[in-house]
Amino acid sequence: MSNERFDMVEHEEYLEYVISGDPSEKEWMDLLEDQVQHIQQTGKTKIYVDASGLTAPPVSMVRYRMGIRTGEQFGVHARVAVLRPTWEHDNFWETVATNRGAIARSGNDRDELIQWLLGGN
Repeated sequence: MSNERFDMVEHEEYLEYVISGDPSEKEWMDLLEDQVQHIQQTGKTKIYVDASGLTAPPVSMVRYRMGIRTGEQFGVHARVAVLRPTWEHDNFWETVATNRGAIARSGNDRDELIQWLLGGN
């Protein structure tokens, strides 16, 4: 991946992106573009984003625009699970993405999110 804030790990059943720091809106959009490209390259349509390393929450408008873009880019063709930092309890991104047609979930429990991602429930 072109951005030092993000690392990608390809697992057998899904793609994992690890995020740290306080990414800018452009960096978030670059991440989304990279995810689309990696789905096309690998054929894997399950995405796990470990955002537990964020040092600050993205502002509401960035979460809103990311939710819209997630719905536009993936819709029902991919599943996206996002692990939030333990201090973050906001599901705004998930709500917007789901309202725009994405299959998305966010939460603070890695095991629960991976089970959801792989289980298809």
